[in-house]
Amino acid sequence: MKAFFAICTLGLTLGSALLYWSLPGKQTEVPVIWWITQDDHYKQEIVTVFREWLRDQGLPDVDLRIDNTNQDATKKLVQGVSGVGADLMDLYGFQIDLFPATGMMLDVTEEARQLGFSPEHTYPALRDEIVQNGRQYSFPRNTGSALFWVNRGTFRRLGVPFPPYRWSTDEFEELGKKFVAAANPPGTRQRAYFVNGVSRDVMRRGLGLSTFNETGTFCTLGDERNVAVLARVRKWVVEDRLMPTREEDAAMAADISGAGSMFSHFDSGRFGMIYTGHWAFIMIRPRGTFELAAAEGPQDGFPNTEMGGGAVGVYAGSKHREHAVRFLQYLGSEHFNRLIVRQADSLPPVPHYATTDEFLRPAGKENEWPVHQAFARATAETGITLSKSPFVLQSVVYRLEMEIYESMLAGRLTPAEAAALMADRINAEIQLTVRRDPALRALYEERLEVQRRIEEKRARGERVPEAWISEAFHRAYYRAQGWLEEEKP
Repeated sequence: MKAFFAICTLGLTLGSALLYWSLPGKQTEVPVIWWITQDDHYKQEIVTVFREWLRDQGLPDVDLRIDNTNQDATKKLVQGVSGVGADLMDLYGFQIDLFPATGMMLDVTEEARQLGFSPEHTYPALRDEIVQNGRQYSFPRNTGSALFWVNRGTFRRLGVPFPPYRWSTDEFEELGKKFVAAANPPGTRQRAYFVNGVSRDVMRRGLGLSTFNETGTFCTLGDERNVAVLARVRKWVVEDRLMPTREEDAAMAADISGAGSMFSHFDSGRFGMIYTGHWAFIMIRPRGTFELAAAEGPQDGFPNTEMGGGAVGVYAGSKHREHAVRFLQYLGSEHFNRLIVRQADSLPPVPHYATTDEFLRPAGKENEWPVHQAFARATAETGITLSKSPFVLQSVVYRLEMEIYESMLAGRLTPAEAAALMADRINAEIQLTVRRDPALRALYEERLEVQRRIEEKRARGERVPEAWISEAFHRAYYRAQGWLEEEKP
């Protein structure tokens, strides 16, 4: 019996050893780091070029592997705070400020300065995305503004004029009505729409309004300008039928099989335009050659476009911190930026590469030139990142606004009621946050005093120091209006 147990114990020990050494990372002589991102041939090419860049720089080799199964934001968050996160993580939208707030992302401020991937190496407008409370936690992988992609072939077939690059809300509505009338025969169920959606942020900003005030201490969506925007968008959806409701959009997606329904409807002409980023080339190119153009979102007054994209951050608990940080350095390199230009997966993170002929006028793709040039122009001239406040998470702001917006479309709220409720709910979240966190409370009190001083100066018609304004839109708007105090040499 003792011999039997000894044999079983030995077998289990050998089995455990075999299992351990068969784990990913135990079959290679170089360090293995994991990157949570989509696994496709574009990302595989990024991995391949990364190892080439390491070799060319004389740096140690790394086995970079893709984790495609944990892309869900909740999974990344749970694993990160539990101490088992991947070495590198793609960060999109609300994740860019939420994840650093949990302490799970590595502060790379010093490494970025030393290795050349600090905020000064990317678009100035992206600083608020990659820097939180004065510290850097990521670097862009793909970026750019969002614009309308225009399928000129659809407009030509329907005999409808092409959209201009820049237009007012009245011009947008007038052309949209012509398109919908031409695309849907009388007496039939509507199957084609002018656009898949519009940006309420762009429309509000055109009127000089943002989600927050200059210091991020107060949500301003209760303003009459937001009421006007909500009323206009509701008219476009409910009365003019220029774009589908969420339910209609879901029903349209069910009409086709596979992914990329928005692009299928763009291809077929069911959408005359789609509102999205430059990255859409990776979905549109395989569908054929189209007569393409791009246009800004409709707006009255101050020209602006939504700017954002994806960034990559390093997990604070990474066992291969140095190697993971090198990947962020690689994102700022010529190797990576020229690869992104070739792939057309958004704009390259280093602005210089978006000014080259390789990006603006790719050989053999003349039909794409107007789109590349429009995105480069918008990103450089009018791109502004999403409005943020350190006192409320962007995910909360997005959820609350969307819930109330959908209630308005359903007729449960008037535009005025919806605007007031948006401001009330978001301001309540701000107060809840500052009550819970003494450090944030101190910052909040400081910024309240700065806000008071800003309002006093504006009331007297005086200019305001740029350093006082912490909200991205207001800095750009004040500069355009000549309201910023010139810095002394």
